[in-house]
Amino acid sequence: MKAAALVVLAAALAACGKAPETPAPPTAAALGAELATFPQLLVPISTTTWAGMQKAIALNDNTRVNADQHPQPYAHYTVQVGSQAVPVLVAYTGVWLAPAPTPLQPMSVQQYLRVFGADAGTDLASVIAPKGRIFFTREQLPDVIAAARAAGATSDDLPYGIVHGVAR
Repeated sequence: MKAAALVVLAAALAACGKAPETPAPPTAAALGAELATFPQLLVPISTTTWAGMQKAIALNDNTRVNADQHPQPYAHYTVQVGSQAVPVLVAYTGVWLAPAPTPLQPMSVQQYLRVFGADAGTDLASVIAPKGRIFFTREQLPDVIAAARAAGATSDDLPYGIVHGVAR
């Protein structure tokens, strides 16, 4: 009995000094399948685009009230990768996750993936969901698009609209 207790104690002590194994990053197929579970994503509109939209509304210029009609329509945030700040195109899965009063454009998953593909200012995308953040790179994008489509994400665009984040 004492020998078994000593073996267990020795194994426990040996395990204390080891760093936990880093899990393997998810595959593009897993990322696409996870993204396909969301009915919509909410993408922040850039401050310059929002100001231009407000000016167009004040001038009653209905031809310039969609975010995608402006030069840099969507906001870029930054994340630290090592010691470097990297721009990222962020999307939220719900208004409760987005900071208040950020203006957001609802999009389908495939619509967001196309926006990321066309966004020359970022090479990293992130989706903020209740259970955590999903990151993927421009290099993974074709495989993520294919996997999301295979998992049921349609290529239909959502009608243009604006909502505001509410998280504080």
